[in-house]
Amino acid sequence: MAEPVNPYRVTVEEVEDVEAGGLPRRPWAGEYPEDARVGAVLRDAHTIFEALREKRRAAGEGSFAPFESREEWDLAKWLVTSGLSQDAIDEYLTLPIVRKIQPDDVNLVTAHTTVFQTRDRTQVSFKNKYAFLKKVDGLPGGAQWLCDEWEIVGDVKDEEGNVKVEEVELWRRDPVECIRELIGNPDFKDHLKYAPEKLFVDKEGTGRMYDEMWTGDWWWDVQSELPQGSTVAPIILSSDKTQLSRFSGDKQAWPVYLSIGNISKDIRRQPSKRATILVGYIPVTKLECFAKGPRRSLEGYRLFHECMKTILQPLVDAANAGVEMTCADGGVRRVHPIVAAYVADHPEQCLVSGCQENFCPKCGVHSSNLGLPVYSVMKDQSDVWSIIEEQARGEKPTEFKELGLRLIDPFWRALPYCDIFSCITPDLLHQLHKGVFKDHTVSWTTECLEGGAEELDRRFKAMPSHPALRHFKKGISLVTQWTGTEYKQMEKVFAGAITGAADADTLRAVRAVLDFIFYAHFHAHTDDSLARLEAAWATFHQYKEVFVRHGVREHFNIPKLHSALHYALSIRKLGTTDGYNTETSERLHIDYAKRGYAASNKRAYIKQMATWLNRQEAVYRFDRYLAWAEPVIQTSAGVLDEDAEEGGGVDRMEVDGTAAGEHDSLPYVIAKTPGLPGTSVQQLVREFGCTDFVPALEDFLRKSCRSRQLPAAAQHINARTRFAVYRRMAVHLPPLRQVSRKPIKDTIRAVPAQRARPLCPSSPAHFDTVLARELPAEEYDPLHPLEGLSVARVRAIFRLPEAYGRQFKHPVAFVEWFTSLRGLDPDTGMFKVSKSTRNHRRRVSIIPITQIQQSCHLIPVWGKRIDPTWNSRNVLDKASRFYVNPYLRDHDFVLLRYLQDK
Repeated sequence: MAEPVNPYRVTVEEVEDVEAGGLPRRPWAGEYPEDARVGAVLRDAHTIFEALREKRRAAGEGSFAPFESREEWDLAKWLVTSGLSQDAIDEYLTLPIVRKIQPDDVNLVTAHTTVFQTRDRTQVSFKNKYAFLKKVDGLPGGAQWLCDEWEIVGDVKDEEGNVKVEEVELWRRDPVECIRELIGNPDFKDHLKYAPEKLFVDKEGTGRMYDEMWTGDWWWDVQSELPQGSTVAPIILSSDKTQLSRFSGDKQAWPVYLSIGNISKDIRRQPSKRATILVGYIPVTKLECFAKGPRRSLEGYRLFHECMKTILQPLVDAANAGVEMTCADGGVRRVHPIVAAYVADHPEQCLVSGCQENFCPKCGVHSSNLGLPVYSVMKDQSDVWSIIEEQARGEKPTEFKELGLRLIDPFWRALPYCDIFSCITPDLLHQLHKGVFKDHTVSWTTECLEGGAEELDRRFKAMPSHPALRHFKKGISLVTQWTGTEYKQMEKVFAGAITGAADADTLRAVRAVLDFIFYAHFHAHTDDSLARLEAAWATFHQYKEVFVRHGVREHFNIPKLHSALHYALSIRKLGTTDGYNTETSERLHIDYAKRGYAASNKRAYIKQMATWLNRQEAVYRFDRYLAWAEPVIQTSAGVLDEDAEEGGGVDRMEVDGTAAGEHDSLPYVIAKTPGLPGTSVQQLVREFGCTDFVPALEDFLRKSCRSRQLPAAAQHINARTRFAVYRRMAVHLPPLRQVSRKPIKDTIRAVPAQRARPLCPSSPAHFDTVLARELPAEEYDPLHPLEGLSVARVRAIFRLPEAYGRQFKHPVAFVEWFTSLRGLDPDTGMFKVSKSTRNHRRRVSIIPITQIQQSCHLIPVWGKRIDPTWNSRNVLDKASRFYVNPYLRDHDFVLLRYLQDK
């Protein structure tokens, strides 16, 4: 391989093939200089599982000890993880079918002795919940919980004239031991990285690629400050207060989570993999020992930082000197655990960084300049601490007010190699989906529209359906409870929904916001895509004044808008945003807070939650150990995976078999048995809308047979001829590094309307639109993924009888064509298509389903006002011109926006 021009040693072999998303399937990697011996193994040792096996063998314990058998262990595991309360467990264990028959039980079962002796009984070695929990508590454990009790002396006196004192508890675990557990977990062996690297899109190293944390600049830079042979454990912290009581009350918890960047982000995103550990519960208190006002708030900030300082104190020595840890591969390394990232929403970001919420938690921009597209100098940790110290001494430095600082003793000031302001990561959920998009862009744009909210609602109601799209049947103005799912669903169609009713500048501003959001979602970035990200935000600033002209805004000094300026730098330093999403933290609240609270008696519940979590983790850990030590045993861990499937929101097909396409085309999934066998041509025309079906089929057969003469069996096709028809199929969207490393199932429906039946309501027809080719894919250049593609509407999916010819291995589809993908609309950036006709009739044809690349979504060209007769069921039939929606999914955005802009 030719010597690269970049200074890094390229280690990945040259690979010619490129993904459909434009990135190399295997990028070139520049490793850290060899003489630094990064991630060096000091010696070999037993892994956690190996050490446990040796310990149990030496003690003469059985495979399932402290339980008697595999069956008893399976029952114990179910009792712990099922969500049963302790009282319910006790009640279960005292059932006659569960407990062993004792001599004292003879009188109780005299009349049923024969029955009890012959039936299968669930005899277990624990007779009640106390014996059962004692065995569970005897399982190998992880980092143990500690409780610190503090007294907070307030400034308010009680009725007797004494100063009020409030007692709080801080529950915490040693973060160093938590990291030892994570980096040593054998389950993560194939998903751990011990050294940084730089990825490039070409062998010359002219373009960087950013993906995992170890591909960013932070790890590379901090490695240079450590001794030779060091291994960095980049700590990812997150914290967020959460409500515990569902319907009433003010019960809250404030969990602090920890993970490490050595573990692949795909694993970290899955709560069921337990790659994130709860390291503490910050006390939630109203601090009523202080008078209402600024002092009480300030003391709350101080309490948070004091708690975090206590939780993270063990990291100070560990980061400086390093700690020997046995890693998942059996190598002992000197690990330096260093805080690298902090995942939080904006209020929590400001709390962590020590500034007021109307300021930026990362840079020194003044609050009155937040709306300007100008980069400010990042805050310096030592400088900020010096300013706080000066303020504490009464010197009143001007920078204290200019930076909006608070008079606290920040927990991060003593953490080695930590720059808290660079640690603050992008927050897609609260900053972009909720803040920039829903709270600001949607509300501002609605006021600018001709027809306002009422017109926008009508368009959302009439939006064509798609399996990956939520239909807002009542519009959006009446939705009262919004979640991240609703925000993202609205983003998919919002730009298309406002076309015609919004002026060009408003449309371009909205398009810029959506482009930024979708670029921010990329799972892999390059220098080029980051430039597109920054260009999108620059475009928003170029057109944002339209909201001032409409009288909607006077300024844009909004911290969440300003935060977008920091996304590109954060990605370059710490990797892409999918590794730091606050949605993951919110999902963790269910497992690490809410379920534990539900299992408690609601009094002194934090201690009970910690105990409950210890048991859950112990059971999971032992189950994973058994899966390793006794591989023939099928454990249930991970079988019922609660994590959302990638490409979530796509309808699951009910199929009883799969069929794969040829090697040179996309694979497809379809039912083994067609759901509508014996469907006549008359039905296909009348119920499916397959106009000109017979001529289209005859034309397809002639071309396939390369003869003017039809096969004998096909020479008498008429209205009564029947075919085996499928209701739906699916294709697998190919992996794109920007979206997913796994194929994503894409469902395509061709279902006629169903009349109401007893206990079954009527359902509308669904004939989805797709991107398809009229010729096989091998006729086109694979480096140009849109070449030869046109939009088509699938009216029917069916299989040809074998009598028509054995060459028809795949089902076929009857489709209606639209005009080809050519020019992009300058305001929306979308392809514009219309219905394709021939001799004043819809142009139709039959194609093998292997020529369907993927589904797509069309948005009608509404005009200034929507046609009042349009609705979601008929709009594809009634409208004549459409936009091809690039915001349907991240995959569509890469194909229809990113690659087209290139």
